[in-house]
Amino acid sequence: MSNSNYAISLSGLQNTSKAIDTVGNNIANANTVGYKAGEYVFADQFLKAINPVDVARVGMGAQTLGVRRPNVQGTIVNSANPLDLAISGKGMFRLIAAISSAVTTPGEPPMVDPAAVYYTRNGQFGLDKEGYIVNENGMYLTGYQASGDGTGITDSFLVNNGLLKMPQANLPGRETTASKVTAMLDSSGSAFTLTSGVEFDPTQNTFNNKTTQTVFDYEGNRRTLELYYRRITDSSVMMTYEQGADGAYQLTYPPSASSTPGDPGETRITINKFSVMRVDTAAEYVNAAEEAVDDAAVVTLRNDLVTGDIAVGMRVWVNGRDSGVSVNSFDVATDQVTLSASVDIPKGASISFYPPYKAKTVNGLAPATANTFAFDGSNVAPNNVIADALEGYRLFVNNVDTGLNVLSNTTSVVTLSGTLEDGGLSAGLADNVNVEFRPVHDMTLITPDGTNITVQGTTNDLTPASGSWKFLATASNVEVYASIDGNFYDRAGESGDPRSNRGLTPEIPNTVLGYNPVSRLTFLGGKNADSLIKDPLSGNPIFKTTTTLSTKVTGVGTGVTDLVFDLDLTDTTLQPAAFQILSSVQDGEPLARLSNVTIDNSGRIVGVYGTGKQVFVGQVVLADFTAFEELVPVGKNAFAATAASGTESSATGVVLGRAGTGPFGEIKSQALESSNVDLANELVRLMIMQRSYTANSQGLRAVDGTLRDMLDIMR
Repeated sequence: MSNSNYAISLSGLQNTSKAIDTVGNNIANANTVGYKAGEYVFADQFLKAINPVDVARVGMGAQTLGVRRPNVQGTIVNSANPLDLAISGKGMFRLIAAISSAVTTPGEPPMVDPAAVYYTRNGQFGLDKEGYIVNENGMYLTGYQASGDGTGITDSFLVNNGLLKMPQANLPGRETTASKVTAMLDSSGSAFTLTSGVEFDPTQNTFNNKTTQTVFDYEGNRRTLELYYRRITDSSVMMTYEQGADGAYQLTYPPSASSTPGDPGETRITINKFSVMRVDTAAEYVNAAEEAVDDAAVVTLRNDLVTGDIAVGMRVWVNGRDSGVSVNSFDVATDQVTLSASVDIPKGASISFYPPYKAKTVNGLAPATANTFAFDGSNVAPNNVIADALEGYRLFVNNVDTGLNVLSNTTSVVTLSGTLEDGGLSAGLADNVNVEFRPVHDMTLITPDGTNITVQGTTNDLTPASGSWKFLATASNVEVYASIDGNFYDRAGESGDPRSNRGLTPEIPNTVLGYNPVSRLTFLGGKNADSLIKDPLSGNPIFKTTTTLSTKVTGVGTGVTDLVFDLDLTDTTLQPAAFQILSSVQDGEPLARLSNVTIDNSGRIVGVYGTGKQVFVGQVVLADFTAFEELVPVGKNAFAATAASGTESSATGVVLGRAGTGPFGEIKSQALESSNVDLANELVRLMIMQRSYTANSQGLRAVDGTLRDMLDIMR
């Protein structure tokens, strides 16, 4: 009998003893959070044989192949600690160890060893004295860092070594720098017009509506902003259709006095080219074409629709659009109209006839400041007299629309709605210049968003042509007054300093009280004229109705300081509905105290403050190993990566990411993952191992007895 008999039985005893240790360790850690039960792996061994291919050879006993630790999910149980975390699914927490010999400066991040990275499923976390999240062994939990303003999470967990720190207990106040108030004003409210002569006085309720907003000074102290809306006299907005710098024709109008362009190069608001101009003025005669006419100067009207004589010179509109031609003649017998130029007219098209243009010759110079001029009496009729009334007609000079309407006229003198300078004639009218009077039509400008704007103009033909013409739109106006804690902007204080850098002269000046509006809103079709046209790419208005307000406030123990912020009233509307505030926001904040800390399912750590503000401080990073069983347990519920499991530096076998994405499970806060040890199973395994140990002991004893007998025989 060889000594191998001893070795066989001894290997069985040794490996069974190690297996019993493994089972005992599992039982001992049945209450260890996140513990993964080990399973001892036996293997036979055939190390020696006279004939290596002998299928009947005897083995050399047992050996170990290792201890398996399958990453089986443990039961998740609730916890009272808000920083206790459990992973529901795959993934491990990433830890980094501190340098024990390092001296930490208060307020500075702790000194850690970037190479001392560990992983665990144990989510029992707390805080160190500096507020960093650590486990019970003093290792730091790592994760993605928050953005500088705390409104989001970055993609880096290397900044500050990925350490996660609780939000600060108090957030300092922040001064208001921007305020936006969106109101829907009641268009049925009475206007305080120039004729009424009622000045703005907040104590006399000489305003239509009022609202308040809380703003904050640089200390975070609350201040009350009061806004007063005051409807005033309607005015006209001049829309000009002319050739732009790029050669294209466009319809534009000026922004309000309180506007700020989105692009510093913008000076006028350009109406979208897809807008529609609908004529509302009734035609003198409306007929239908008897047959289609393609590029012809003669059209036949339906006899049953001819309503009267069609005069020479009448303007011809087809299907509600100015054709640009006039009537040369009309044959009553054949119902044929000869036009001044060829046009395309579909069969059955509606043909409208409007009063003709009337041309005259100016007699002598007319200064730019004048609102009247005379005709040349030396010429033969019809230039020497005005046979018809021109009231309401528009004045054109050299085919350019002046925007001036005729208020009245005699047989030789015309009185205009404004001066020639107002009509763009800075040099006045020259001698013997031909002028033209065109009938004005009531029209509706329909923008792509459906806004209807009532305008007056001479044509709705917005195709490229020479010259220019203008449309007058009636605009509603609202003055806005503002005060901070009862001190009005643009009202002279005791020191005589103005309270705002954007004051406007009120429609009705008040030299006693000195109230000045901070903004003046202009409305077209119920929309703010500044915000009516938007950038097609961004969707933002080309212009904003903003004003910079600056005042002085007295702080707590700091004396008098400035409070400066921008007031945005761009989205204000004027509608036939009760006054209401649709939105009131500003970017200032008071001093805020931390009231709660939450960790969501994706591992984002959020500080919730008494003001309702939420601040992100980071997001837990998770690690997943393909070869989890190749991790080395280093005690204290931690594992270290190996070359077999893959390391972060090798970038193989390990994946880092956020909970709820990729292979990672969700994170549960105020919860822990229990050990995955099955006590009943472990106890059964322990009994089996004990029997195996006893059996191996008996085998060793049998070998020993046999050897003794042999020795006795040999004596």
